[in-house]
Amino acid sequence: MADQNDSNAIFYLTLVILFVCSICIWWFSGFNHEVEKFKLILIAFLAVVLIHAIVFTPLRFAILALDAAVWPPTQDVVVRDPSVKAETLVESLRFRLQILRSELLITESHRNEELNLKYHLITQELKRMCLLFVIMLAMNVEQAEEQWVYFNTANMRSLFEYNHTSTLGLSNVIVLPSVYVFIELSLINPFTDTGDISGGIPWEHAEATRLLGVVRLRQVRNRKLKGGLKDPVFDNRDYSEGWTLPYVREMYTDKFWQIYQPWVARVPDIKNRIILSTSHKGGFISYPEITGYENLLCDTRAKSMMVLNYLRDKKWLDLNTSALFMDFTLYNADANLFSVCTLWVEQYPFGGIQTHVKIRSSTFLKRVNDVSCVAVAALYVFVIAWLLFAKAFWVKVWYEPKQLKDPWMLVDALILILCTVSVVIRGYRDNLVQAMIRRVEISVMVEFINFTEPATVTYLCNILEGFSMALVTMRLWKAMQFSSTFRLFTTTLYLARYALSWTIMVTMVFLFGIGIAAITMNGNNAIQFSTIMKGIISLTCFAFGFSSHVAPRDLFYGGKWIGIVFYGILAVVVKMLLINVIVSMLENQMALVKALRDKKQKSHLTYFQFLRVEYAYVINFFHKIFGLKRKYLPRDHTVAENIQRELKQREHKQKVGKKHEEAPRNKDDSLMQLRYRERIEKSMTVMAILQTQLELVERLMFGDDEGHLLPLKKDENPRPSGLSH
Repeated sequence: MADQNDSNAIFYLTLVILFVCSICIWWFSGFNHEVEKFKLILIAFLAVVLIHAIVFTPLRFAILALDAAVWPPTQDVVVRDPSVKAETLVESLRFRLQILRSELLITESHRNEELNLKYHLITQELKRMCLLFVIMLAMNVEQAEEQWVYFNTANMRSLFEYNHTSTLGLSNVIVLPSVYVFIELSLINPFTDTGDISGGIPWEHAEATRLLGVVRLRQVRNRKLKGGLKDPVFDNRDYSEGWTLPYVREMYTDKFWQIYQPWVARVPDIKNRIILSTSHKGGFISYPEITGYENLLCDTRAKSMMVLNYLRDKKWLDLNTSALFMDFTLYNADANLFSVCTLWVEQYPFGGIQTHVKIRSSTFLKRVNDVSCVAVAALYVFVIAWLLFAKAFWVKVWYEPKQLKDPWMLVDALILILCTVSVVIRGYRDNLVQAMIRRVEISVMVEFINFTEPATVTYLCNILEGFSMALVTMRLWKAMQFSSTFRLFTTTLYLARYALSWTIMVTMVFLFGIGIAAITMNGNNAIQFSTIMKGIISLTCFAFGFSSHVAPRDLFYGGKWIGIVFYGILAVVVKMLLINVIVSMLENQMALVKALRDKKQKSHLTYFQFLRVEYAYVINFFHKIFGLKRKYLPRDHTVAENIQRELKQREHKQKVGKKHEEAPRNKDDSLMQLRYRERIEKSMTVMAILQTQLELVERLMFGDDEGHLLPLKKDENPRPSGLSH
């Protein structure tokens, strides 16, 4: 044993020397990297490890498996190891003592192999899911804590929507021709100067904010002025100057400024059809993103005013104009934020316009200096957790493909797919933004750089990450079913699923009926009831107590008494009656399930008892470190007296407990017999431990190095008492 301790000490000393030497070499040899370079090294190392684990490791094992299947290896001859030493008696006694101490913890309840295997699988699943859940939650919370994104969006919205010293607010544009004035005062003058400097100047409202590219004007036109019950048809034909037919393209018009561009319909490519296949929801209808007639402003004030005056003179905006979108992107260098701005004006067929301001602030470029060390560590932990989760999934599928029929295995597969797609989309977004930034650097600033594409991709990625987080939470809920409390909730919802579904359906019927009636009577006077979906959502929020945007007076446009009836139905029937029915039904069902749970026998091993035995070495280690291990205190009494006093205290507690019990519990004879057998088994184990310890002490004191007792001499033989020579 002394040799083994010396070898351990030499090993630990070697580790300390290597660690100290490595630190000295790192610090004094000039190999100390900057923080930014060090983070780049860590990220590159993580990328290489990830590629190796995902791509090259499966290929390597596939090649090894193919080699073993085609050319099976020969079996090696078993040769006895000459360095193996025989076990001494002292070592065998110490090993036996460790076994007996383990048997003191492992009672009859712990010997159910099927239950132990189930708890072992639950433990492994909890490790993976808790780690994945915690790290994904931390990363999402870290992204949500970026407060400057909100303030940047709110500031942009205020600057473009309301009037300021030298700019016109979009909310004050009353008629469609006023849009030309808004473009001049708010989109041309603030980003250019009278000196016609190419590339523009910083925004007059914020010095650190600049316009990337130029402003794009995109018009969506109706083909006919006549309205009807059908949705309007958007025009996609090509026109000549002044919206005249037929379209004729003159020669050399695309050398300086494409004069035909405002009159030619936009032809989207495949990428735009996939990424930008969205619509803008207006007060009247929805407008697609990839259609219309577009025109670009320039990078100087004089050129932009020439374009604007040309459009005004040729009546580019007329009665057929359904919507005008003004798209541009601003970049704030201080906060590293891209603001994708879409200001648009909607013209109704019956006259009048409605303005909309849509600002999307995002951090497209994540500089290494902006990434903290904690974020890099979180990225490492996320990759490790994701790899462990993926490995466990593929191992199950490889050895038992039938498990794919299990719904929870499909949830695991969906989590892996969503996480993988999210990573791929983020990589595509970063490459797309890098290409756009290179265009900004090397191109003449008379192009429109469409940052709407990365903004849309980021929005899609956030949706996928939200769904993956929800699925991980569901998966963690399933893993927590070992607890009786979680099983109580799950069983209650399962048993009450039919009654709960019908009650919710009745509640929705009331809400839909009242919503349609409220829309019919109040829709022309209240914005909350302008459409069916808005009305139903408003009344649902109002019924559940979220009444900040819906006032009772909004229901009184169809008549005071009818509004009072609507309010009474929402407040009494829906809120007080149906919702309370749902709550009381779940409460009664939970009480029934709890009573059934308490009647069941609790003779089986619980999960926490399994953990106490499975990780006993960890618990004992922390007990030794923090001094939590209980010690025996004599308190001026003998061992027998302390035992008698402890037994009396327990009997007194049992008597007091029986007096305070309201109803006597049903005694389970099988459980009592199990506990009785476990006490007997522990007593026998303690006796065996004491005997083994005495034998070990005897052989250490009176035996040789291997534990053999020395033979007694003739004069040391014990004489039998009562016999004479």
